[in-house]
Amino acid sequence: MKRVFLALMFLLVLVPIARAQPDEPVLRIYGAVENPINITYSDFQQLPMVSVNASTICVGAPPEELGVNRFVVYTYNWTGVRLSDILTLVEPTEAAVDMKFGDNTLYSSSLPVSEIRDDMILAIYADGEVLTREQGYPFRVVLPCYWGYKWVKYVTYIEITDFDHEGYWESHGYPDDGRIPDCVPVTENPVVFTNTSLALIGAGLVLMMGSVVSASRR
Repeated sequence: MKRVFLALMFLLVLVPIARAQPDEPVLRIYGAVENPINITYSDFQQLPMVSVNASTICVGAPPEELGVNRFVVYTYNWTGVRLSDILTLVEPTEAAVDMKFGDNTLYSSSLPVSEIRDDMILAIYADGEVLTREQGYPFRVVLPCYWGYKWVKYVTYIEITDFDHEGYWESHGYPDDGRIPDCVPVTENPVVFTNTSLALIGAGLVLMMGSVVSASRR
């Protein structure tokens, strides 16, 4: 199976980048690798894919209170190419440390190459439909049980770095290790509200109702 995958990828890489349609997204994969490549969106669609059920979960609080008021942004059945297969394609060198994902702005995040799992993908579909811009078209990193700031949208490049890369939020104080504690991948929205956040929500509702009653008496 691995040979079939590599053969398919090799043929796609040989196709000139000029074959891309006007304005067609192109993904660059480079860095500490033996086989840096550029691959068009249409060629990426031809690669072997898998589907993963996962929820994007927002941290929702400053680093010192990580996850106090976290919440699910959305849950989909995501479809795309395994990150491990992408690594197999480009063959990281012995110097490889992180798999960095970035868009065409200054936003980026990364994972150690050694932590890449088979349920981590670069998605192009959500619930069987092409990603919308809000969902991260053209390429969206899907990392089950990692905080949302690790799920980079609008990916235009993947760089295999030879150093420990700190992404945008990581360099602003958020943990470089973006794993959600005690999280288990699920097929539907997980229960993510903590007792503290529920208490805060309850207090907020009481205050809101008090304000409404007070206003109605005026």
